[in-house]
Amino acid sequence: MKPEDVTVWERYIAKNPALYESVDYDVPLGAGTPLPPGQPENMQADWLVLTRKKIDAIAYQQDGAIHLVEVKPIANMRALGQILTYQELYTASNPGVTTTSLVVAGKIDRELSVMFAKYGIQVAIA
Repeated sequence: MKPEDVTVWERYIAKNPALYESVDYDVPLGAGTPLPPGQPENMQADWLVLTRKKIDAIAYQQDGAIHLVEVKPIANMRALGQILTYQELYTASNPGVTTTSLVVAGKIDRELSVMFAKYGIQVAIA
């Protein structure tokens, strides 16, 4: 998370201190990209880690619910695209696991509320 995202997340957690049992941060998803030709093979593992998409948080509730979380100062088109992508990547590597997608933001772009709702993405304002 970027520093401005951390500020939003900390406000959200302060308002909801018992919401999550545990949280994993900057979780890599997807396959990443192959090492460019001509690069030493011993760099492959590091390269894959660097090129995989990273969701801000995967949060686990005590009842077993899993939240895929993107944090932004503003819930905007970028946040919508990112959470949809993370949702697909997570589902591809964890078939059959039920999750809830959540964008935690300081505010929401007023024109996008309907789009978040259309795709079943929850938005929490912190």
